[in-house]
Amino acid sequence: MTTLTILTGTTRGLGAAMAAQLAASGGSLVTLSRKSSSALAEIASVNGTNLTQIDVDLASTPAVKRAASQLIPLLNRHSHVRLIHNAGVVTPIAQSQDLMNLEAINDAFHVNITSAIFLTAHVLSHTPQATDRRVMLISSGAGRNVSSGWAVYCATKAAMDRYAEAAQLDQGSRARIVSMAPGVIDTPMQETIRATSKDDLPSLERFIGFKENKQLADPAAVAQRLLKVLESEAFGTQTIDDIRQHQA
Repeated sequence: MTTLTILTGTTRGLGAAMAAQLAASGGSLVTLSRKSSSALAEIASVNGTNLTQIDVDLASTPAVKRAASQLIPLLNRHSHVRLIHNAGVVTPIAQSQDLMNLEAINDAFHVNITSAIFLTAHVLSHTPQATDRRVMLISSGAGRNVSSGWAVYCATKAAMDRYAEAAQLDQGSRARIVSMAPGVIDTPMQETIRATSKDDLPSLERFIGFKENKQLADPAAVAQRLLKVLESEAFGTQTIDDIRQHQA
């Protein structure tokens, strides 16, 4: 059995934690992120992990196309294939009447869901030899519980849930596809949220409270749980899932 794991968004936060753990576990790992990491390469080298780092701006259509073409030759060598789409942006955060930055809106959709759809298609269509294919889309409670000021982020994550359901219907038993909410984690994304104006995000104090009351989960701990569930027999029994529903 050979396992290939493809992970997007590894620059920082949850993605960086998952990348480090995967690089330490052997096997084959491909990362798609804004820049390569020498620290990650060192972890992979020490642990005998076959690491390929693809630099890509997931907000750029040409860049995503180039990354997909680089990914294709790596896909047909493994019986077990995993794709984790972790990359995401939380901005723009603004009231609906103020959402006039079209570039920012397009970037959010491209990173959060468009690139996930495109890359998933490439993985599924170029792994006919794989006997076990699993896709984990890192979603958010924001896609399931709306918040004022978060129209764009909520929309992208709601789209991720619906995409996962449709894709699972398409694939049937040929792949397991899950949209997984990871909970509230202590990452740079939370820092961005806390730096937002209350005029733009009326629920700002709730997010500040998460930090002050130590309610933010540790990225490494969440990463470990996500990777454990990804490899469990239970993975895929619920297409719309939440890591907090699984035992640590």
